[in-house]
Amino acid sequence: QDSNDARQVGSGIDPKTIENYLLDVDNRVVLPIKTKIRILTTAADVIHDWWVPALGWKRDAIPGFINDNWTYIEEPGIYRGNCAELCGRDHGFMPIVVEAVSKDEYAVWVEEQKSMQLAAAAGADKEWTKEELLAKGAEVYMTNCAVCLMAGGQGMEGLFPALDGSAIVNGQASEMIMQVLNGKNMMPAWKDLLNDTDIGAVVTFARNSWGNTVKDVVQPSDVKAMR
Repeated sequence: QDSNDARQVGSGIDPKTIENYLLDVDNRVVLPIKTKIRILTTAADVIHDWWVPALGWKRDAIPGFINDNWTYIEEPGIYRGNCAELCGRDHGFMPIVVEAVSKDEYAVWVEEQKSMQLAAAAGADKEWTKEELLAKGAEVYMTNCAVCLMAGGQGMEGLFPALDGSAIVNGQASEMIMQVLNGKNMMPAWKDLLNDTDIGAVVTFARNSWGNTVKDVVQPSDVKAMR
């Protein structure tokens, strides 16, 4: 997130002050050491290439196909890589970080992830306040959407239409939810990538931000009902 903030035009942030600038991620791939690991690779939008040189690990990620590979990590540590396929305008901003840990540490991490998934599932049935949704939506937007649609929702002319003043954003909530779930044109489908809470929050955020005038609330349960 710090790297993404710093690379925005006019951010005023010196990239030299950001540790591992453009080389860190929000969610690392955590793997156990001394274990043969099979990796299945695909993509949701265009062709990418998963490349972690220190692990001898390079495979194309192609929409509609599943490639497999394997690795065996001897030592714990942080292993860095990048997308090795020229996949689009943000190709240079697709780092990979693998964190190798002991088997005991990995077991603890797995249990933590299970707890987080259960909490996320429970969140879909919770009645969220507008303030909670806006805070969550801003986080989801900056992590997943701002890279194409820009932090101010202005989009990119000729590529990604602006959200600020958009007829879809200011129209029926159900239409916007369906577009986020299923994608349209260059926008990927998010139904398998974001949970109901994330989608409800980011839709609420967009409809309440910049110059948009709807100012309503989309609950996670609304998204859940439309899947």
